[in-house]
Amino acid sequence: MTTPGAVRLIACVIVQAGMAVGCNHDSRRSPSSVSRSVTTDIAVADAAELTSLPIHLDHALGADLRLAGLQITAQPDRQSWIVTVYSTVPGAKHPRPHLWVHAYPQGSATYFNVDPVNTVPPTNVGQVITDAFVLTRAGAFNLYIGVTGTDGSLGPAVGLGWIGVGDPDTPEYHVAYRFLQEADDTRAAAMLEQTQHAYPNARLP
Repeated sequence: MTTPGAVRLIACVIVQAGMAVGCNHDSRRSPSSVSRSVTTDIAVADAAELTSLPIHLDHALGADLRLAGLQITAQPDRQSWIVTVYSTVPGAKHPRPHLWVHAYPQGSATYFNVDPVNTVPPTNVGQVITDAFVLTRAGAFNLYIGVTGTDGSLGPAVGLGWIGVGDPDTPEYHVAYRFLQEADDTRAAAMLEQTQHAYPNARLP
């Protein structure tokens, strides 16, 4: 699967190649027009990436981020999964605050922390950014996200909704999938789509 960074790199390479060819035909392009062209192409690539996500969101996350979607990626060990949260940036802030994610297992009122796996890069207005968290338990989980305050406080929680993860060869996967069918059939469909991508030869529900 193409990562956000790779998509942007490809977009930049295509734009730069096009600029090089264009110089042979029109040497009067101003630096500002070139800058607008690069920015537009990256924005198009970002929009295409968001459209392809299996789970879409549209919620404010503090004053500087807006949630756009989720994607789950299975790790090679078949026992852990990366939860990638996609956001857009209506207002840039440097340094960008850290995010936290809590997971409530099916049937439990007690959450556990889902640990971040990436650093927090600077952001620019209009950019699509990703924050990744590693989930090391199989099952169905109701996720919440929030912004860590400068004093270490967690701040208000925003619901990301239900997700399901698991190795399709185990009972845990099928229990989680059946639960999502009852709790949120759109999330069950997202779980199935993600599993088909990660385990193309698996026997699925």
